[in-house]
Amino acid sequence: MTVTFTREFMLERMFAGDAAFDGLFYTGVTSTGIYCLPSCRARKPLAGNVVFHPCAASARAAGLRACRRCQPDAFQSGVPVEEATFTAALARVDVPGVGSVQALARALNLSGSALHRLFREQFQCRPADWLTRRRVELAAARLLTSADTAAQVAFAVGFGSLSAFGAQFRRVMHLTPQALRAAARAGTLRLTLPATYPLELVRRDLGRDPLGVTGLVGEDGVSFAWTLPGGPQVVTVQFEGREVRVQPARPEALSGPDWLTLHALTERALGLRGLSRPVPLVPEFFDGLVWAVVGQQVTFRQACTLRRRLVDRCGLPAGDGLRAPSTAQAVAALTPAELGSLGLTGARAALLRRLAGRVSRGELDLAALARGTVGAARRTLLAVPGIGPWTAEYVLLRVLGFPDIVPGTDAALAAALRRAHSLPARPTPAEVQRLLEPFAPHRSHAVLRLWHARPPIPDPPGDTP
Repeated sequence: MTVTFTREFMLERMFAGDAAFDGLFYTGVTSTGIYCLPSCRARKPLAGNVVFHPCAASARAAGLRACRRCQPDAFQSGVPVEEATFTAALARVDVPGVGSVQALARALNLSGSALHRLFREQFQCRPADWLTRRRVELAAARLLTSADTAAQVAFAVGFGSLSAFGAQFRRVMHLTPQALRAAARAGTLRLTLPATYPLELVRRDLGRDPLGVTGLVGEDGVSFAWTLPGGPQVVTVQFEGREVRVQPARPEALSGPDWLTLHALTERALGLRGLSRPVPLVPEFFDGLVWAVVGQQVTFRQACTLRRRLVDRCGLPAGDGLRAPSTAQAVAALTPAELGSLGLTGARAALLRRLAGRVSRGELDLAALARGTVGAARRTLLAVPGIGPWTAEYVLLRVLGFPDIVPGTDAALAAALRRAHSLPARPTPAEVQRLLEPFAPHRSHAVLRLWHARPPIPDPPGDTP
């Protein structure tokens, strides 16, 4: 592969910062050892220090490294340059050392308005919420794995006062730092629900599969079978007014990491990661992928049946007649014929094995996708053969927990919107997006409410979870 332009022309386009030639050639700077896009906004090098390359691989082969400002590798792989530049800069930020949103903006060399826009577009959250959650997560891990006092932990993760630490910790974790540390001794987690928590909506959502083998909804709470680092456990979540009591069956067997995982699973199951508009998530990441695959182009009841068969086949017994959700390792060990015997079509069996293999080998890190940008998560999912728009959007909403997702091709959502707006026909995907636009940036919660606004009639053919 060779450069097809003259050196003089490429120098002219480079000094002009012409984005029209990004990807058509790359600028190598021998004095700094980096390579850039022609449009790079960094200070332009002397012409004598410039060597042009036809592609990023050629520049790397010459010993050059990618520019951190214009992100030429991201551009070549289809990642928007603004997203790549922002996330690369954010990854270098020392979270405990950043005392405020204003300090974060200064560290990233951004104005306040630009910072808020980028967080809204890339992470679908406010920068203050992102910063607070990162600090609180660091603090929670230290509380359960070290002997540091709460004050030592607070200052170590960047809080300026104990009062601010306590208030933000309660807001994010739904209990005090002292209560989290005491949970291991008491054998019980106690969480406080927000004043506006939609308990009945969440209870309906948790009980959407009345024959569930991984969880059962009772009058006062729910019993879940979850896989903790120490192994499967039955966990009872009881609602007591605005308080939730989380009781593992064998608390004496839990370590610090087990308690952190237990809190995270409860938070996901109850939708408590959404600070203002709760959306219950599938607690275990890989089980969320299972729901997405078995739910492709079938009724919700059929999806429940397929998932139950899979759990019966490879979910581990947890006690009380419940089984923990299928793990990626267990599903990856099944043959296509074994998956087919459960009722999966050849295409869905192949997709489920493909996903299970990638997750079990560490090639697909769902927790990392949940912490990254919505664009990166969507691109990663759509790059998997067999995953289309509906599956990707379902995973973004119900598994990764992005708060502003609209699965425009979902048949149940379209039917609910048709009823809600008395439309003559089901809205198209574009119309679904338009009808839900007023609910941004909380459209995931709006979708959840529309799903549960459906009348109790049989699912129409082609409906999806």
